[in-house]
Amino acid sequence: MTVDDLDVAYIAIGARQALDKSAIGYSEMPFEGELAYIQACIDQAPLLGKAWQDCSNEFPGVWCYEVAEPFGQAFGRHLLLRGECGRAQSILEGIVASAMKVSPA
Repeated sequence: MTVDDLDVAYIAIGARQALDKSAIGYSEMPFEGELAYIQACIDQAPLLGKAWQDCSNEFPGVWCYEVAEPFGQAFGRHLLLRGECGRAQSILEGIVASAMKVSPA
């Protein structure tokens, strides 16, 4: 599976936003520092690549803005709350489903 560099970048942007908004100090992080936290988030980029392949023909928006960055935020918050990495798929599915909703004209 090819990993899109923009997915990686926007996941990292979202994860950083989640970290900045959290009340967790570096000493309380469930990771060995910020780099390990960001790495845990961007390690999920192949999931986004697969999701993009599955819906690219009908996706109505800008993937990086509407999926990758919000995924980084949501998954980052999840990890900061000591959530399991195994929830990445369900978090992503919720974000994609929300982004796929198109208002009637």
